[in-house]
Amino acid sequence: MLQSVDYLDEILEAQHRHEQEMVLTYYASEVLEALDYQMNEGAEAISRAMRACAALHVSVELHFKRTYCWQEDQMQADWLLTPLASYFLIVNSDPSHPAVARAQLLLLKQRYSL
Repeated sequence: MLQSVDYLDEILEAQHRHEQEMVLTYYASEVLEALDYQMNEGAEAISRAMRACAALHVSVELHFKRTYCWQEDQMQADWLLTPLASYFLIVNSDPSHPAVARAQLLLLKQRYSL
């Protein structure tokens, strides 16, 4: 009987982690700004990140949501991203930009404790 309860706890914990990963947390404009990109320069990286999701059969609609923000007296299109989408955005950005290369190295260091 105790094993089934432990098993249910594991399932609930996994579901909770999954739900946290699906939260639209980041704005693409903020991620791109941290990478020294302008939003219009990052359009190709956003497109590649979406294609990466699609190639892995990960729902693009759950990880990328079109939104609009009021900036500098005008309406600006933006994207809300999940952590996975923001990761794909960083790794699909141009590594010839020094800030992008640093971000990609930081992701590698975090993953492999370098």
